[in-house]
Amino acid sequence: MRRALHPGIVTSLVLIGTTAAITLVTALIGYHLGRESLRGVSQPVVNPILGSAVNANDQSQGERSPILDEAQIIAQTKARIDEMTQSSGDREIVPAPTSSNEPSATKSEASRTLPIVAEDKGVRLEISRVDTIDQDLALHVRLKNDSSQGVQFIYTFLEIKNDKGALLSAFTEGLPTELPAGSDLVKGTILIPKSLLGNTKTLTLRLASYPNQDVQLQAANIPVE
Repeated sequence: MRRALHPGIVTSLVLIGTTAAITLVTALIGYHLGRESLRGVSQPVVNPILGSAVNANDQSQGERSPILDEAQIIAQTKARIDEMTQSSGDREIVPAPTSSNEPSATKSEASRTLPIVAEDKGVRLEISRVDTIDQDLALHVRLKNDSSQGVQFIYTFLEIKNDKGALLSAFTEGLPTELPAGSDLVKGTILIPKSLLGNTKTLTLRLASYPNQDVQLQAANIPVE
């Protein structure tokens, strides 16, 4: 003969079952609502150089800024590294301008005089000062675009070599990724870890525009000491 379940046990089982059902339904509803609310929402595009998010509302009005493809940038960077490794000594570097009236004996010293200027197609880069910030060598740089075309820079392609032709790592602060046509003077800094310099006396610098490298800014004999 079967024993009847105690009323208290039945009540407990009913409460447990009801609670489980409510929890499951709530979770499903929450998941569905959350998924629907995030539909069409994407992560803001973050500038890899300046670290600032691009406002989607601003891009929706007027002419859209060109979107840089990350995979393309990575591929071009690898290609540039391979190219520089294979032919590091083939590229001609334009030295800093010196006065033609100076004696030849002082030409080497004059070439190291700051500021050092590199200019191409109306775009001007000037290295005005070299000093030390914490553990880094700091190249204080000024950029200006006097041409009628805007210019973009990706500082992944910034090439700095020591006087032995070895590539050095560097990072930038304050330099823009885009110089509009007829832009004002923009100041920034190129920082190179001093631990990489060793007994380096001078540096060479090359910065090309993105993506076609139409503008080539090159400078040599940048003093380290």
